[in-house]
Parts: sequence; structure tokens; C-alpha cells
Amino acid sequence: VGVGSITFRGARYAAREAEEAPKGGRMAVSDSVTRAEQELSVLYRISQHMAQQHDVSSLLNDVLDILESEVGITRAAFALRRPDSGLFVVEAARGMTAEEQQRGQYGLGEGITGRVAQSGEPALVPDISQDPNFLNRTRSRQAAKTAFLCIPVIHQRIVIGTMSIDRPSGDLGQLQHDLHFLKLVGDMLAEGVSRIREEIEERESLMAENRLLR
Repeated sequence: VGVGSITFRGARYAAREAEEAPKGGRMAVSDSVTRAEQELSVLYRISQHMAQQHDVSSLLNDVLDILESEVGITRAAFALRRPDSGLFVVEAARGMTAEEQQRGQYGLGEGITGRVAQSGEPALVPDISQDPNFLNRTRSRQAAKTAFLCIPVIHQRIVIGTMSIDRPSGDLGQLQHDLHFLKLVGDMLAEGVSRIREEIEERESLMAENRLLR
């Protein structure tokens, strides 16, 4: 079975999950398209890119492009765990300058992102200005009232990264639905990121063996 078949089945399963998610709002959906249909489209497009990409950063940036164009998420970040460490570093982002992105580094338990990485549980902060645990380490946010949603990216029970987005503060039901949908995206990405990393490790191992045989 090819990667595309696996990821598309994942997208269909995720779409069923999306239909059962808590209702309470929409993420910029036109009246002619239902929330579930739009989310299925997003998940299917992500599955296509997962089947085609062989670079982690490119895959994450592709996903951010999809989320921005399909559901209007203009500020988001993926932080990946550095191998053999507890440090999570922003690998891809939207709504940040390169300098702001470079400041996005978090240890386990540090700030909201670090706590999500440590616990393996998602977090929803309805208003970051009212939460003392929010660090704003990238220093990229303005004074507007903002909600912060962060989910862990878990592969084989290990948190390999986090994904976070900003949304306008508002209806809690809508924010909970958005968080549920992000969890579905994170579940798919865990598979894609891990597959690419395994491919890279296999190539590097083969290259090392070839060098030894020369």
C-alpha cells in the first residue's frame, strides 16, 4: 500500500472526526460550503502533499500555505523537537519575520508551547493577554485581543513537535472546534514528518555504509 493510500484514508477518518467535533462557529467558511466539506478538502490536500514531499520543512510550509488559503489562518507555527533533546525549535511559521521565528525556541514545560510538549495535551488560551504563562517569545504579536491554540504532534507516544495558531478571541465553542481540527491535522503530520525523517536516516545510513566499503 502506497503512502498516498494511507494518508488519504487518514484524511477520510479525520473528516469523520471533524464532523463530530464540537460545534460553535466557523473559520471563514462561505455559506455554500459546509464546515465538514471544507475540512475534508484541507485534510485531503495535506495528504497529497504528504505523499509527494521528502523534506520536513517543505511539508510544514505546504501545510501552512493550505491553512492560510483555505481557512484564513495567517499566524501559525510548527516547532519540532531537536533530536535527543528537550528543545523545541520553530521550523516553519506564518505571520513572523525570520528574526522573530529564530527566537521561537522552547524547553519542556516552558511557556504554553513547552507545557504542551511536556504533557502531550493540547492547550487553548482564549485571551493571551490574561495568561501569565504565555511568553510571546517571538515578540511578533500586537496588542489585539488574541486566542492561542497549541496541539502536540505525537508519533508512537513521543511528542516530536507542536503546532500553534492565533485566532481572534471570541466564541469559546468555535475555538474548541478549531482546536479539535488542529488535532486532526497534527495526527496526520506526525505520520508525514516521521516518515520523512526515517527516509533521511535510511539514506544517511546507506551512504555511510557505502563509504566504509570503498
